[in-house]
Amino acid sequence: MRHSTRREFVKAIGLAAAMTPLMSLTALAGDYEEGYATAEDGAKLYFRVYGNPDGPNLFMGPHFYASQRLTSLEDEGLKDPTDQWIEGLADKYRLILADYPRGTGNTGDALGLEFTPDIAVRDYLSIADAVGAKQFAWIGYSYGGAMGVQMACRTNRVSALMIGGFPPLNAPFWKMVKVTEDLAANPPAAFAQMEIDEKVWLQSVGFYRPLLTWPEREEVSKLTMPRMVFIGENDFGQGLDPKYMTALAQPIRSTETELRTLGWEIHWISGAGHLDAIKPEVALPIVRTFLGKVL
Repeated sequence: MRHSTRREFVKAIGLAAAMTPLMSLTALAGDYEEGYATAEDGAKLYFRVYGNPDGPNLFMGPHFYASQRLTSLEDEGLKDPTDQWIEGLADKYRLILADYPRGTGNTGDALGLEFTPDIAVRDYLSIADAVGAKQFAWIGYSYGGAMGVQMACRTNRVSALMIGGFPPLNAPFWKMVKVTEDLAANPPAAFAQMEIDEKVWLQSVGFYRPLLTWPEREEVSKLTMPRMVFIGENDFGQGLDPKYMTALAQPIRSTETELRTLGWEIHWISGAGHLDAIKPEVALPIVRTFLGKVL
């Protein structure tokens, strides 16, 4: 797409703070509209809107970003799929993407350990308000899947929920805290030459720690919007150092009957690991079929 860029994960250096607050979209000549939403604390949150302006709103959370296209996993066979997902959904849906969490791309003001699920939800709702999306479906993968569950449980504005590469029940929050703490203390070698604010790494710790005592089963069981999870049958969180391997398929397998009873659709992607099940050639047909039924 003409306005797409391919950049590594780099530290945002306060570009958002220098921008004039923008609560309406800035129209561009081609494929998207862009702008900044203002968070409750005044931080500027960068977003883009693609697709059908008359279609249902679909928020594409991480690992889909507005201005960033990640290249660090290409050696392991994962080319950033964001543009292919956009192209595969733009005919019917109004797609909302953000540079988020804070410190990503054109969004600055990383919060470190002060970042929490509640802040993430409020920030995303600020973006939804800025683009006029009173209701929106959500799709997120991995970290974005975990965020999607929190969005659905903490607000009444999610019209449909699609979670990829993360279990909505029995999520391994304890392991995620351990992994993110270690990554914050020992960033991967691939990022050694990049000036990434420590607060960016610590935000993931801040997000997961409160979930250790969050009443997951009680809250997830309250959800009533159409909801679906898709995951590779061999998902162990591939893509990081093997010492960080985390069983992500197993919690879904162990709660599959319960989830289906609660109304979840579950789609297993045969032979796929964590880096495979986000690929549009395998997951996009599942998502389009689900959206076609519920929106």
